[in-house]
Parts: sequence; structure tokens; C-alpha cells
Amino acid sequence: MQSLTLIIVPSGGKLSIMQNLLLGYCCLVAGGLLAQCPTLIWSDEFDGTSLDETNWSYQLEDGCNIGLCNWGNNEAQWYTKENLEVTNGVLKIHARREQIGGKGYTSARINSKNKRDFKYGYFEARMKLSPGQGLWPAFWMLPTDEVYGGWPQSGEIDIMEWAGNRPDRLYGTLHYGQPFPNNSFTGVELFLQNKAWSDEFHTFAVEWVENKITWFVDGYPYGTLRPGNLSPERWPFDQEFHFLLNLALGGTFGGPINANAVPASMEVDYVRVYDTALPRLNGPRELAAGATNVSYTVADVPEGASISWAVPTGAVITDNSSPLGILVDFPEGGGEVIATITSDCGEVVLSTDVYVAPFLVSEYSFENFDATALAIYEFSTGELTETDNPAPNSVNGSALSGQYVRDRDNPFDVIVYGVNSIEEADDYVTEIREFSLDLYTQAKIGTQVLLQLETAAAQPNNYPTGRHSRYTATTQKQGEWHRLSFRLLDEPDRGASSRSIQKLVLLFDPDSSNGDTYYYDNLDSYAAPPVSIFQSPVLDFPLSLSPNPTQEKTTINFTLDTPQPVTISVLDASGKTVQQLPVYPAVVGEQSIQLELSNLSAGLYFVRLSLPNGSNSRRLIIR
Repeated sequence: MQSLTLIIVPSGGKLSIMQNLLLGYCCLVAGGLLAQCPTLIWSDEFDGTSLDETNWSYQLEDGCNIGLCNWGNNEAQWYTKENLEVTNGVLKIHARREQIGGKGYTSARINSKNKRDFKYGYFEARMKLSPGQGLWPAFWMLPTDEVYGGWPQSGEIDIMEWAGNRPDRLYGTLHYGQPFPNNSFTGVELFLQNKAWSDEFHTFAVEWVENKITWFVDGYPYGTLRPGNLSPERWPFDQEFHFLLNLALGGTFGGPINANAVPASMEVDYVRVYDTALPRLNGPRELAAGATNVSYTVADVPEGASISWAVPTGAVITDNSSPLGILVDFPEGGGEVIATITSDCGEVVLSTDVYVAPFLVSEYSFENFDATALAIYEFSTGELTETDNPAPNSVNGSALSGQYVRDRDNPFDVIVYGVNSIEEADDYVTEIREFSLDLYTQAKIGTQVLLQLETAAAQPNNYPTGRHSRYTATTQKQGEWHRLSFRLLDEPDRGASSRSIQKLVLLFDPDSSNGDTYYYDNLDSYAAPPVSIFQSPVLDFPLSLSPNPTQEKTTINFTLDTPQPVTISVLDASGKTVQQLPVYPAVVGEQSIQLELSNLSAGLYFVRLSLPNGSNSRRLIIR
């Protein structure tokens, strides 16, 4: 890890004009400094040897004793007091394989109803989840007085839910709306790449204020919901709620139980409630290959605090001039960004795992109007016509494209394709693969484009059933072809099979009423190239490229110890030569050559320099 310490000058200290400008900018962007420390309203540190029943009550058996058999979710456990332990400053809920009350498993569940009830604040718990298929740990809140009616009319706040069947995914959810089975839920999700949320302790939290709830993990905010996200249903989150902690097994969310997953334990280090938000870390968690000058900032920082930054091995802090943030160049693969804030309020460690996507190349086309494609057009609510390319350029020089005119009377206007070529849709969720689309439109920059994968279970009026996953991109240019790369938005139906995708649906500017025109082409699947492409050859002499990624030009910099002519070529991702420069004359020492790339379409290439004796040097370049 590379580390850097920055000091925030306390009140009365002197800053340069530039530092003041940077400080003012960061305060506006990141939330600035706090004048005082957040106040701890209540906590349970679990320092005793038994559960503090002035804070918590046990919930026992299978729920039938309160009219909620199987806890309303077809859960497989029987709750007992004996499955809960408090020791060494940690509460532990144990799941065991044993027969009680007709159930094959036991566990524990507690709540703070009528003992510790809260309306608004910052709520957090530091927890360690246990791995295992079928486990379903949760830290959540229910209304103490159901003033708007029974579940879910008075609401439910899931601060943290996790299922061992999907160990890389974390869920925060609001439940609301009409009585079951017409209930509604809306949530946020967070993914880990090549790791599981059960690998180590994490701090799960929500900031709940009037008309807004934001979810955090380890001080990183990953989703916010407001009343508009629940419309037209009521926002019931304006009353007192209480905590629940439990470890369920199986059920509608936990899924099938692996016998080897039990025994298991969920550990809780503490539960705390503050009157206002704690410091937070802002910045992207998912980056494209070759990401440079990526901004990370902290917010809600106590006055007079010092901030120490750590970035992954191989990453470079390129700018540390801001008191509240840094700019970072990332290596392939990424790693953890950590900000340690030390002040009179104490020490707070904020962190987030940053994933840098691999270099991807086009593997096949779902829709390409110049050739037979793998997707079969079925229907659209607007008008789709195959037409001449309106303005060929280096991004899309093909002869034909699709012209699509939205149906202004249909807010969720769709283009539907039948597909049978997606063998594993989760490859797109985890970014092993990626969707790409060439687009030409006069619609305003920032217009959303959605791509949705559906199974046969999806019907027009049963959303979200059968909607495996949705991906989003936004337009970057007007009146010019440009290439969109789609990123995961959400997984509306968490039970939809990733191997049964039958529909691919495009939505231009969803939830709008306009008749805009979109030309599109090359709806492609991208994947990592063969391993051989990434095998770096022996670099017989140094070579660098700047800038990289680039648009139309880059400069090749290299050094030769003896005078030799140099052959320069550009290869595509498959290794085919796509550009050959005249032989560069015999030279020695440091050299710089400008390479013109405007005749190449956007994508992944290699620049290769070769000497007469067979020595060569090669570098990857992103166009």
C-alpha cells in the first residue's frame, strides 16, 4: 500500500490562496468540515457476559406464536435463547443443526422494541458474517407503532441483508406499500469483486433523516432513497423504529441450505446510534481499464483532523493538493482505498474496495445492421427502421444502422430482442463481460440508455419478475457516433436464473415522454481477450506511451543504446497488424515519435517496436 498524510489546518492557521481555494472547493463538493463531533445517543458494546435485556428482547420459536409462521419467509430455523452468546465484547448468534419444534435448524433473533426506539439519526453495527450457502444474516429496523397499518404499510428498513448463496453482494432495502401480497420493496446493492462480504468484519450503517435514507459500509455511502423512489406509495419512514438482529436459514431470500454451512455464527462487535452522520469516503468503486486521476474525498470531517491515505500497491497518488482528497492512477485489478481520520473526536477508518475492470475486446455482436447478428428483433413500441449511416466516423464507419423513433406516448418505450447466446448472465453482473453500443442522437448529453436481461417469466405487467439484471449508460455526445459501455444498475428479480436469458430489452430515455430519434449499431458483447494477448513479451528496450488512454494521437517514447533502425506497428487485440509506419532511421538515445490513431476505431490495441535482431518492445494502448 502507498500512504500519504495530509493535515487540515485548524481554525486560526494560515493557508495559501491556492490551499484556501482547494479547501473551499472540497467543502462544497465533499461536504466540508464539521464544527463539532457527532453525539453518541446510545450504544451496546456487548461488554458483559449475557444479553442486556434492558436493551433487547428475545424473539423465539418459529413465529407461529405471534401469527407469523416460518417468520413469513418460509425460513427453516427455530429461534432459542441458547443460540445467543455474549463473550469478549462480542454478541454471537449461532446457527446449529438440531431438531426442535419440527425444524431442522436453530438460531437466535432479538429486537429492541419499546426499549430502544429511534426516529432519525446515524445507525451502525460492526459485524462479521459467516460464509455458507443458505445463511441469511440481517441487521434491520421495524416500526415500533404501526401507525400506517400492518406490514409493510408502516415500513421496514433493512440496513444490511446478505445471503450466503451470493457472497459478493450486499443489500439494503426499504419495504412499504400495500398489504401482502401486493407489497412493494425498493433497494440498493453493493458488489465485491473476487471477495466475499463474510471475509472480515465490516461496519454496516444507514443515515436516516427526514425524507432520505442513505446506506453505508465501512464509511462508504453506496445508495440513497427518497420519497420519490417509492411513488406513488406512501413514505412511512417518519415514525419511531427499533432494531432487529438475526441469523435466518433458507427461506425466500436465503435459498437452499448447504449442510456444510452449519454450524455457523454471526458476530456483532457493537450497535451504535449517533445524532448526525459520521465521516464518509466518496469516490468510485468500479473503474474502466487504465483509469487515471480518479478522485477520492472525505466529507463530514471534524475540524482540526488529520487524514492519512493509503492506496493499493501499484497505484499512484498523482495529486495531494486538496486537504480533503487525492487523485489516483490505478493498476489493473484495483485494491482498497483507505482514509484514516484522526481528531479530537477519535479515530475513524474509512475504506472501499476499488475494482478496475480488465481490458475487454469485442467477442460478438447481438445486433449489427450490416451482418447477421445473434439477437433476433421481436418488436418495439416505437418505430425501428434499417437505414444508411447518418454520419460515419472512426467510431462507427459501417454502411447501415438502425434508426429508432421513440413512442412519445409510452414512457417505458422498449425495443425487444430474442437471445439464446447468453450462457451465463452473471458474467455481465461481475464485469467479466460487458455490453457496448454505438449511438448517434441529438438527445441531450446525459440521456440514459437502459439494457435489461429477462427470462421467460417476465411479462408486461409483472415487474420485477423475470428481470435478471439491468445495465445503464448515458449519452456523451450530440450529433456524433460514440460508444457506450454499460454498467450494472441492479438485479430486480434476485431469483431469476442467470442461465435462462431469453430477452434483451433496450430503453432509450426511460420514464420520459418524447419522440426523440436514436441511431444505433454494434450492440456487442465484450470480454477479456485470450490470455496470450496479455502475456507481456520480454522488453528488450524501454517503451512508454503518453497519453494512454488517448483519443487520436499518442507519443511513443523509447531509448536505444546503439544506433539501429526501428520498425513501428500497431496491432489489434487479436494480434493483427492494422497500421505500419515507415522504418524509423538508425538512432541512439532517447527518442519521441508522435503516432496518429484517428483512422482507428475506439478499442484496444498494441504498439510494437522491433529491431533488426528480433528484439521488440510492446505496450497496450486504449483508443
